[in-house]
Amino acid sequence: MPRGPANLNGWVRNVDLFWRLPVYPALMVKLAFHAIRETLFRRCSRHYELYHEAGFFPFAVPPNLKTVFTIHDLLSLICFPEHHPRERVLYTRLFFRRRCKTVDHFLAVSEFTAKEMQSYLGIDPKKTTITLEGYDNKIFSPRRDREIGPLFRRHSLPKKYFLFVGGGDPRKNLNVVPEALEKAGLKIPLVVVGWSGWSDEKSWKNVIPVGYVSDDDLVGLYSGATALIFPSSHEGFGLPIVEAMACGCPVVTTRKASLPEVAGEAALYLNDARNRAELGNLLNKLAASSAIRTELSRKGMLQAEKFSWEKTARATFQVFLDVLKK
Repeated sequence: MPRGPANLNGWVRNVDLFWRLPVYPALMVKLAFHAIRETLFRRCSRHYELYHEAGFFPFAVPPNLKTVFTIHDLLSLICFPEHHPRERVLYTRLFFRRRCKTVDHFLAVSEFTAKEMQSYLGIDPKKTTITLEGYDNKIFSPRRDREIGPLFRRHSLPKKYFLFVGGGDPRKNLNVVPEALEKAGLKIPLVVVGWSGWSDEKSWKNVIPVGYVSDDDLVGLYSGATALIFPSSHEGFGLPIVEAMACGCPVVTTRKASLPEVAGEAALYLNDARNRAELGNLLNKLAASSAIRTELSRKGMLQAEKFSWEKTARATFQVFLDVLKK
């Protein structure tokens, strides 16, 4: 598997610098990198039979190379362009719909995504297979207090905290959470994992940003949290929910997009993702009741068992075989 950046902090700094570029210079940089990568791809893929793209959109392919394309939550660029950098929206508009016409078969990570593909892109449902995402049960499982003690000391974490995992993309509504905690009068801090992105960290109160963490640390953070708060308005799947449930962490999320598919009956739901008072009331209720937390933890671990990368891989590979037979 590809490795992540060797120097993660350096990578984050470079991304921050890129974001400061004006729109059209940033788009030119992105197009230049794309042209180089696409040229290299065409050169190295000539003798292959099938190409599976799981990123933004497929490259242009040599003749006779079959293409399978997994769509995650990229449709947020179509549905909510105002939530994305302008250069990313323009880059996607240049290629996305055009390249979808060259795809032999699509994979969608949820029923919700499959329906969006049909509605917004006109993709024939017969050309789409749903391959739900999963989690690695060898990594994501509940950890005991003594196992996560060193993690707590390293990040100076309190015994009680709420957790948010994800970027600061506006559709994830991260900024709503500190305001809801303050409105509810809760002194329990919010630990934020991931790149803050669009969010205004300086205005946050009672928030502990830890940035990117290893899988092992992430498991510890899930296991020790009072709850994962995931008030997103639009997700293709919602992987942090499955990971949290697998670690026995109660989940608070919304009824938007794919999230009810993932959380099932194992979460507390917000009706309005941006309603601070509603979220604050739910968090107060959760913080005050160990019985509710225990029940959500039990239901969550059962719900998480419905998902696995093994199932995803087998379904995906079957699509590969079917496409090659055509």
